[in-house]
Amino acid sequence: MPAMNDWLRDDLLGKENDLCTALTSANPAPAVLKLCAPDAALMFPNMDIISPEDQEAFHDAMQPPFHRFDDYQVEDMRAHFIGLMGGVVTYKIKASRGKEKYRATASSTWNQGADGEWLLVAHSETPL
Repeated sequence: MPAMNDWLRDDLLGKENDLCTALTSANPAPAVLKLCAPDAALMFPNMDIISPEDQEAFHDAMQPPFHRFDDYQVEDMRAHFIGLMGGVVTYKIKASRGKEKYRATASSTWNQGADGEWLLVAHSETPL
């Protein structure tokens, strides 16, 4: 039987993979919004901080082709726990769109609600 941290880690990493898929989709805002806490903060290079608190600005900021890449790879994804109800996921991003390359480190902070559902509290990407 797997240890509790094993299934928590798998669950949390699954949520982060859902976030990566949503962020690189053709229309990211609706899927990202479903993963976010109401007061989440998302920080991307060369952008103001965006939050679901201002849905109009959130949707405007994530207009296609927001984070759309031809190729997208995540490396060295790790989950770090803050007790049983919180966690941080860190990883490296390698992506490209045409001849444009994107390299960054990323970090997401998640909170698990009483219903067991993980919600994104903060996400940040830092270019390398």
